[in-house]
Amino acid sequence: MTAVLLSFGTLASSKEIVADSFESGDFSAPNSPGFSWSKTETTSVVTASTQVFRTSLLNEPAPESSQWEAKTGDHALMLRYNVGKSWTEQRFNFNEPQPDIWMSFWLRVPINFTHPAKESAGDNQKLFFLWMDGYSTKGEGSSVGMEFRGDGQGGSYFYAKISPGGFNGTAGDRGRAPFIEVPGDRGKWMHLVVHVASENSAGSSDGLMEVWRKWEGDSEYTKTQDLKNQPIRLSSNVKGFSHGYLMGWANAVYPVQTEFLIDDFNLSTTSLFSSSNVPSAPSGLRVR
Repeated sequence: MTAVLLSFGTLASSKEIVADSFESGDFSAPNSPGFSWSKTETTSVVTASTQVFRTSLLNEPAPESSQWEAKTGDHALMLRYNVGKSWTEQRFNFNEPQPDIWMSFWLRVPINFTHPAKESAGDNQKLFFLWMDGYSTKGEGSSVGMEFRGDGQGGSYFYAKISPGGFNGTAGDRGRAPFIEVPGDRGKWMHLVVHVASENSAGSSDGLMEVWRKWEGDSEYTKTQDLKNQPIRLSSNVKGFSHGYLMGWANAVYPVQTEFLIDDFNLSTTSLFSSSNVPSAPSGLRVR
């Protein structure tokens, strides 16, 4: 069933933590004090024709089969899954923990994307995660993120994962929604906007996770996940989210080199629909 929500209206200005379109050509995240990208050998900053930065400056031409055109400007973050390998990940940290946080980024579907088939259970692939004092079972506070699984037709559906904290792992898949269709979505950019808030008090289970998605060229966002009354627990010593990663472990390995691009990454303490760095809020949101 499709429902239409009222428009957001005018919202207060965001307190920006980071807005990085990678136009610096590296992982310095300029003008974002307190935020940092972690060093990694598995991701790089690219232009349409060249890898320009990994852990240091590069000048490596793009493979002939790659298409690295950024969403805005000349640079983007490239995350490559090599053949038969399960891991590529870009981690980030911010100094001031946030119990209520917004995140957005543009994600380009790989031009050759097919969700890998796997005979046994466990074809889930990470999309992103946010956490407080420790990730998943290593945290007193909750970890919150998204994954995607195969839809049986080469595409994927995605869903939320929420750990209740207390050094427990994430519970079941929540809020299943279509993610990527093949072949039609190959090479397309989607914009994801995520809002996560912790419980107001210990044990109140009134946390929330909301996700909106818009494809490039669309005029409206679709609200794909709307999870209220969630057990999103604060850590006793880290009062909010302060770490995260983009992409991550692929339980089903890709049989061919597969490259995701990310551009215009934003973190904020208030709604990103009011930020000049993100498209304006639509007059109505379709909720699946």
